[in-house]
Amino acid sequence: SRPGSQAGHTGPAAPAGEPGAMALTAGQEELQDGWEKKTSRSDPSQVYFLHQQSGKTQWEPPLKRPRVRAPALAPHLSRSGGVAGAGATASSGDLFAGLPEAASDIAPTKEAQKIPEPQPKPQTHVRALHLLKKHAGSRRPSSWREKVITKSLEEATHLLKEIRKRLVACETKDKLRAEFERLARKESDCGSAQEGGSLGKFGRGTMQPAFEEAAFGLKVDELSGIVSTDSGVHLILRLE
Repeated sequence: SRPGSQAGHTGPAAPAGEPGAMALTAGQEELQDGWEKKTSRSDPSQVYFLHQQSGKTQWEPPLKRPRVRAPALAPHLSRSGGVAGAGATASSGDLFAGLPEAASDIAPTKEAQKIPEPQPKPQTHVRALHLLKKHAGSRRPSSWREKVITKSLEEATHLLKEIRKRLVACETKDKLRAEFERLARKESDCGSAQEGGSLGKFGRGTMQPAFEEAAFGLKVDELSGIVSTDSGVHLILRLE
């Protein structure tokens, strides 16, 4: 199974957003109390929303009121149709049709003459392993290892820290991957444990925001710190 692929699975999944569209007050969206808009460190074009008190994250903005959609512009007021009415004058396009465009006498600035440096291609997919420890506060506190999980968040985090110490002690990336897969098969509360914690290759928007942020922020063969989501606490090892 893959976290986030369907409801009930134990791994990270993209959370459902609050229903409704955006409300605009003086040109700004008004979020529900306690929510903040965050920018992804790994991809600044991506934003998500964080509830500071509960730690919950989601992609859709949790807005107070639905968006009021502007009515479509009447055909007789459209730009292409002009303003209807008797005695309407010809458009500026008709008045100046056929005349050459005026040349600009303004010399280009030094900034305009600069050739922009090529930007690095944004990452669209990663391939990773993960090891999940659930706790009583997880959205589904049950797994193939324990039918009913009662451990606290603190206890689950402590267990994961001890596992991470063993992984950090691995001398090479090959040993790290082999040990991660071995421990995931034994210790992970995710169904992916049977495959050594493999999540395969996944793109943006398919996992919970905190998990995606951590996975895309890692270098290849780099081990994450403790990552907390609605599913539980995770360790992530990026492979590609």
